Amino acid sequence: MNRFTLLLLATLIGAGLGGCRDANKRVEDAPSPAMSKQQSPPLAKTVSWFIEHRDELQATLKACLDNPGALGKTPDCVNASAARDKVTVKEMKDALK
Repeated sequence: MNRFTLLLLATLIGAGLGGCRDANKRVEDAPSPAMSKQQSPPLAKTVSWFIEHRDELQATLKACLDNPGALGKTPDCVNASAARDKVTVKEMKDALK
């Protein structure tokens, strides 16, 4: 093959791969069809709420640890983790008394 053919082939492959990345970006940025303008996402539970509702705290932590890729950075998982940390510190302090 000559240099012109190789250059043309490399250009076409690069353009094709670059287009794929842009297409994926647009799909991710698009709003979910299930989410309409009238609906708003449910409010995240606060750290203090999780501390007062230990059963829900444990269930939320289990779900977050079971699927950290999808749920790990959600507000409920972050708040449940912070609540677990506070509960652990309080229990340790109480044990030292």
